[in-house]
Amino acid sequence: MPIAKRRLVLVLELLIVLVIFAYTLYNFNVENFLEALSNIEPLDLLPILVFEATYYLAHAAAFWLLCKKSFNLSFWDALGGSMLAWLVDILLPGAFIEGDVARAIFLRTKGDWPRAVSYTVFYRFLINITMVIFIVFTSLLAINLLKFYEQYFLLYMGIVVATLLASALLYLFLWKPQIIKKAVLGIAIRLKAKSLDKFEKDLDTFLAYVAQSSRDFTPRNIYLWGAIIFLLVQWVAGIMTPYFSLKAIGVEVNPFLIGPGYTILTIYSLASIGIPFMVGSIDAALITLYILLGVPKEKALVATLLGRSITIIFSISFIYPIGIHFARKVFSSTSFSSIKETIDKAIKEYGFSYGSQGQDT
Repeated sequence: MPIAKRRLVLVLELLIVLVIFAYTLYNFNVENFLEALSNIEPLDLLPILVFEATYYLAHAAAFWLLCKKSFNLSFWDALGGSMLAWLVDILLPGAFIEGDVARAIFLRTKGDWPRAVSYTVFYRFLINITMVIFIVFTSLLAINLLKFYEQYFLLYMGIVVATLLASALLYLFLWKPQIIKKAVLGIAIRLKAKSLDKFEKDLDTFLAYVAQSSRDFTPRNIYLWGAIIFLLVQWVAGIMTPYFSLKAIGVEVNPFLIGPGYTILTIYSLASIGIPFMVGSIDAALITLYILLGVPKEKALVATLLGRSITIIFSISFIYPIGIHFARKVFSSTSFSSIKETIDKAIKEYGFSYGSQGQDT
């Protein structure tokens, strides 16, 4: 995304976040807020913690099952790779792209680049598809479905369609590489690659390896089905965290109605304002979701503060230590030197021009 457009998106989302918080604080009843806060019992926090942990462990289990055979991955390694990706996403939020890059680099330490890239792309493909399935499934199970969707149907369908389109691009990369090849060659031409023939030949070789790796992703692969099941468990855990956050303050909602709320959270995650932990953007998304569910805004704010506090504490105590431990191994000075040498070699070998050199005519 161009810098100007990226800044426009950031400004737009920042304005939306400010409007949501302004609306929440307008005619805000402090007594109702404090009363909801006082109703929270210590035992009410336990199910939130359990489902918060389940969310991340199920994610790691899915990654482990998908990659264990091809990369000889232990569960500890898969947990570390997943926490590393989450850590990067938390610190550098940007549509999960940075986390996927970190995941690919982690897998590269266990195998070759084509397999690392193809498995990372396919894992993102599974995440997108299972999320869409979960949103649609919970939507069909929700009570008062038509009433809830009358005003927000286009929003939900827009995110579902966008996710499916993103999944289609990932599918093309894995199973229709020639389409991707044309796009990459177009970029190489714009970068004024001097050895275009050699670049095209090496690109064909790389995509052939990716296609070969993608043959592992067949319906006969029992590990693949295990990964899908654990990703669905992750999404279930994801709606139970806000459900029990609301229940802790005495608000009962149908948990199936929270499922479509992933669309709201997805919007703010994909266009994050770039603050670690996505502070502000995700909070605004949760408040919006709770208000749409008919929760008074005072209680919506309490539930948001409760759930998000547990998420951040869990991140600091669980994701950070494991993620940093694996970051030191994966992003060591040796690894960085190896990556830099590979990039420098490619630039020299293919004759790419970039920066100020790329502007010369």
